[in-house]
Amino acid sequence: MSDTDTNTDQNKDQNSADNQDSNVATEAKTAASEELKAAQQTDAEGQETAEPEKDPLDEWREKVTYLAAEMENMKKRFVRERGELIKMANEELIKGILPVFDNLDLALKSIRDSEKKEEAKGEGDGIVANLLKGVDMTLVHFQQTLDRLGVKTVESEGKPFDPSMHEAMGQSADENFDDGVVTSEFQKGFTLHGRVIRPARVIVNKVTKA
Repeated sequence: MSDTDTNTDQNKDQNSADNQDSNVATEAKTAASEELKAAQQTDAEGQETAEPEKDPLDEWREKVTYLAAEMENMKKRFVRERGELIKMANEELIKGILPVFDNLDLALKSIRDSEKKEEAKGEGDGIVANLLKGVDMTLVHFQQTLDRLGVKTVESEGKPFDPSMHEAMGQSADENFDDGVVTSEFQKGFTLHGRVIRPARVIVNKVTKA
């Protein structure tokens, strides 16, 4: 082999090595470029999905708004509870004077019965009538005073029995009334601003079926 052939082979080998090095460098550069693009894309996606940081001033505004709403709710609750307390402040006092109303009511019924008996016998002298009128006026005035204080009587006779408003004292078997209907009232019930302070004592109808 001549020196010329040897040099030619060496040149070929050198060129081949240079080409391989060039290819490796190109591949490495391409891989690095792809990795950089992937990293940039990941960062971009992270920036898109990440929540933006809140302005501290906005956070304080939200807290102040929340606290203001809570304070307003507390104020309304306090006013409501205070109003309820004022409304019910006289409850015990009213309960204490209800027996007086009961006695006047019983006295009025008794006088009416006496008047009817005297009229039936033709013995009426006007005394019982005057007494009846006086007691009736007193009872009406008493009722008006209770009304101004927020006290109302519980409706009973002819109404369905309501355990929240009525207290059953016995049963009747009147076919003129449906089952569970109050046929008579033994003692009046009362509410104070809509709340029962004394249930009505009543007789409840129960028709016996064969």
